[in-house]
Amino acid sequence: MNDTTPVDSAKAFPAAAVTLVPVDEEVLRRLTVVATSDAAASDVTPPLTPGDKWTRQRVGWFENYHRSRRSGLTGAEGEATWAILHLGQPVGAVRLKRTDVDGVVETGIWLARTVRGRGIAGQAIRRVLQEARAAGAHSVRADTAPTNEAAQRLLRTLGFTLSPPAPDGRLHAVRRFD
Repeated sequence: MNDTTPVDSAKAFPAAAVTLVPVDEEVLRRLTVVATSDAAASDVTPPLTPGDKWTRQRVGWFENYHRSRRSGLTGAEGEATWAILHLGQPVGAVRLKRTDVDGVVETGIWLARTVRGRGIAGQAIRRVLQEARAAGAHSVRADTAPTNEAAQRLLRTLGFTLSPPAPDGRLHAVRRFD
């Protein structure tokens, strides 16, 4: 999770203000503008090029990534992505990905810098947890950096159990459904 949203802002907007939508071409175009103008490349893409700047290679990867996930969890990539809309405008994206363990999916999120701290991440993760349940998952995993205290608070608030840092330095969290 690359979000820095504090948990205590979860009531900043009515729940209806945040929605998840599939990433079709029009949404992808708008989402690319948000990502490249209001998020660090390293918050959104793997380290494809040195530094934290958006490059053609990173933009291409970003667009191809979302296009290749349109078939969802049951598709070839085993992953689904949604744009996070706040008041109808794209402000980030969230994903679910199948894992090697049946019934366990992984989630991840990024948000534009200018909307962090408003409770949007919490609302988006709540919605993606609903998507995971609807897809038959019994658990959802998330990873974050040990330095991302806001993400850790958010995950705990949403019922995730965090483990100590793994050998890769990441914190792993799991949310099981009752």
